[in-house]
Amino acid sequence: MKLIIHRGTHEIGGTCVEIAAEHTRIIIDLGMPLSDPRDKSKKLKDFSLRGKTVPELIGDGILPKVSGLYWGVGKEKPVDAVLLSHPHQDHYGLFKYVLKDIRIFLGEDTDKMLQAAEIFQGDRIGEHDDKVLLKDREPVTIGDIKITPFLVDHSAYGAMAFLAEAEGKKIFYSGDFRGHGRKKALFEKLIEKPVPGIDVLLMEGTMMGRQQEDTWTEDELEREISNEARVHEGMKLFICSGQNVDRLVTFYRAAKRSGPVFVLDLYAANVLHELGRKSLPVPTNGFKDVKVLFTHHFMKRLSIYNMKHWYERWRTYEISPAALQRAGKKAFVMFRDSSAHEFEKTGIPKGSMLFYSMWSQYALEPSFEKTRAFLDRHSIEFKEMHTSGHAVLDDLKRFADAMKPETIVPIHTEYPNEYRQHFGNKVRCLHDGEALAV
Repeated sequence: MKLIIHRGTHEIGGTCVEIAAEHTRIIIDLGMPLSDPRDKSKKLKDFSLRGKTVPELIGDGILPKVSGLYWGVGKEKPVDAVLLSHPHQDHYGLFKYVLKDIRIFLGEDTDKMLQAAEIFQGDRIGEHDDKVLLKDREPVTIGDIKITPFLVDHSAYGAMAFLAEAEGKKIFYSGDFRGHGRKKALFEKLIEKPVPGIDVLLMEGTMMGRQQEDTWTEDELEREISNEARVHEGMKLFICSGQNVDRLVTFYRAAKRSGPVFVLDLYAANVLHELGRKSLPVPTNGFKDVKVLFTHHFMKRLSIYNMKHWYERWRTYEISPAALQRAGKKAFVMFRDSSAHEFEKTGIPKGSMLFYSMWSQYALEPSFEKTRAFLDRHSIEFKEMHTSGHAVLDDLKRFADAMKPETIVPIHTEYPNEYRQHFGNKVRCLHDGEALAV
């Protein structure tokens, strides 16, 4: 087999991996880089890709140079399949440039998440009719490569690692994972029953170089949020990704500890509903203490997509602005800057606070200025309450020790050279585009 990391050997985000056997080539992930390759100080989301041709995007370094993957670049032999590990932009953000005839493999929950992301956020992965939905530990064969997906604990619900087998060799791609989330049993299962005979382990290292950071479990985060909420008299607003299911559960459980009404927005409510798990906190699962806030921004998006039934289904459980005002200090409410004016019409009780549960750097970007202004206008205390979706060093060590690979290749990290001091001479650091014969 042959392994090429087209992007991800020295950066977090923009991941793209190729695994090839004699007759088959597959790509795993095709993410949006977090920064502009031409100017690392500039966030790529501030750079418009509109109007750019595929050759131009390749020339700019935004699309990695992968033959047979994109439309608009001639008649190269197409790759045989593209796999998606999980629904985060830095892993799927460039899928819209993939040839539509290439078969896409992804988890069932990832597929549901992406459908919701398209409707509510406008994030499209392109038109791919030939999709294969993967299930945990159920192998599929693509040409002469056997792929086995493994569900992992990550901040993206349904995230998967992949085992690729061909020509008597095994490559294990960890994807993004952790061992301290609400699905940590998945991590422990991999540790207890590791895949034998791995030749190459592609292991993420997002937290490499950040070992000094405190990393709470979701249970610890829940307790901290609850304790903080009890000492504030006003409304408890919170910001987190509508797709971070673990964090939504954490906020719900924290709200239950401190006793207020728990309010989701239409995006989060529909994500939880579409996943179809009876344990998730939505009213349709019998959680009577959960309400849904209708905001103009999301209702408009649902109307554009002819998806009005995605808000009509919540009419029975809707909390009106007037009802939210009455709940006031008892309310624990999901917040977005697109609905700030609607909150202001409702009224913000004195002593209110906002829990911020995303990567801290996002709050320093210009896009957060509108929220900062809203907080300042109403003297709302800002409180960061977050924990990483990625494995800490101790769990990376446990993972590597259990898997016992012949070679460890760093990926999804800014500190590949630090792997050697923790994992010894098994480590092989590659450069983007470098081929490794397995």
